[in-house]
Amino acid sequence: MRAMHRAAGLAILVLCVTSSTAAAQQLPALMPDPAHRVPATRGADAQAFTIRSTILDQTRRISVVLPSSYATSPPTRRYPVFVVLDGESNLPASAAVADELSRNGMIPEAILVAIENTDPARGRVHDLTPPGLSVSGSGLDAGGDRFLDFIERELLPAVDRQFRGGTPRTLIGHSSGAILATYAAATRSTYRAVIAIDAPIRLVDNWLAKKLTARAAAPLAPLRYVSYESRFGWPTDDWQALVAAAPTSWQLRREVLQGEGHETLFMLGAYLGLREVFRDYSRLVAQEKPASEILDYYSGVSTALGGALPPPKRLLREVVDDLIAEGRGVGARAAYRLFVESYGAPPDDVEVQAEILAAESRPAPSETVASLLATPFPTPDEASRFVGDWVGYHWMVPDAPRNEPETLRIRVENGKVVGELINPAAPPEFRVRKLDYLRVTSVGLTYGFRNGMRPRGVVLWEGTLTGETLAGKQRWGGVAPPKRPDSRIDPGFSPHEFASEHHARPRTASVASGRPYG
Repeated sequence: MRAMHRAAGLAILVLCVTSSTAAAQQLPALMPDPAHRVPATRGADAQAFTIRSTILDQTRRISVVLPSSYATSPPTRRYPVFVVLDGESNLPASAAVADELSRNGMIPEAILVAIENTDPARGRVHDLTPPGLSVSGSGLDAGGDRFLDFIERELLPAVDRQFRGGTPRTLIGHSSGAILATYAAATRSTYRAVIAIDAPIRLVDNWLAKKLTARAAAPLAPLRYVSYESRFGWPTDDWQALVAAAPTSWQLRREVLQGEGHETLFMLGAYLGLREVFRDYSRLVAQEKPASEILDYYSGVSTALGGALPPPKRLLREVVDDLIAEGRGVGARAAYRLFVESYGAPPDDVEVQAEILAAESRPAPSETVASLLATPFPTPDEASRFVGDWVGYHWMVPDAPRNEPETLRIRVENGKVVGELINPAAPPEFRVRKLDYLRVTSVGLTYGFRNGMRPRGVVLWEGTLTGETLAGKQRWGGVAPPKRPDSRIDPGFSPHEFASEHHARPRTASVASGRPYG
């Protein structure tokens, strides 16, 4: 009998183990996929070089990272150059942030040139310390000036010859590298932008601060200097003295980054520094402008930065499409020519050329985005009939439910007429949309704002006043997207699919609001 029980127990045990094994075999597992390669880091691969320096009497190791459009751009295109000190440790982070920022149109595409140290101790201190300053026990005759001469007279000319390097130049340094970068800002005009990350400015009675402030009083050229700090950095009084002495051609920024250490600061500092010194280049600033003004805007940015900088690739392509949609064929062709000269012809070159040709064949537009945005608002007397709140609805189809009331608010502020379209049910960032266009017409009121998406036209409501009701239809202003079904350009909504109607006496109402749209 006991033997039978033992046998039964054994059978149950085997059954349980077998069932568990089967269940494990049925669970999904990660399977290798060697044919599919996914990059785990930003930035292109670096190319390794050596250069024999007569100035230093040394052979130095140099790494070069080329921008993403380098292989497709024509040989006449030149690129800004970012010089990275302590290249053996700082290049990977620099390449990653430069790629991320340029890919998103925040900074121009650039060539990265990283300089390795001959050794991490005495050789590094010798090269990165200016004469007249003692760092880590060095004498007062270190080789910082000769090292800067090597960069300016031997390395950068080689980059210009071999890789289409150009201006502006940016110098990026961390710790001792930030000491040399600040010294270069104080004594040289080679670099339009200098990014100093955790620079020990306080050394030898704030010697570097005094140098840069003295240059500010007698500037050699425009300068953009930023300091991102954690352990070291600028004394507040010295920074305030620098800001007070700086000419209007200088742009300065200092920030202490909490939660960072001296060793951890570089990547974040490089990201913030590049974004800051090129903040006027960013597509996020420029895209708020009408398409017809963007090329001129970047011409001004190029002048300010001292180098020919085309608009960001993504933004420039959008400008081409927007000008086509506006019927500005000549402007679209000029923008597209700049695109090809800067980034190379895109895969849909034939289709783009056809769209431009069609736009050129249409009559010149009588209404453009720029002309609408330049239209002055009515005076308080002209708009007096409409001052107040108009509450009602707009809909896409006639039988759509009217369950989200909107308010058109017209008011006088500091003697000027302003307006908002308020939708309390919208997400906070879209609840209040500031009007960019407002005109009293012979039959009522037309108002609108710039579209925050594509196409980048003006969304207009054309209202007719009947008694106390303002009713009408919504349409695109300043753009006429192609009607061809095979067009590349998104036509947005059809001018006849939307209508806007406001039913209410002008009155004062308390309506939920949020940030102005834009």
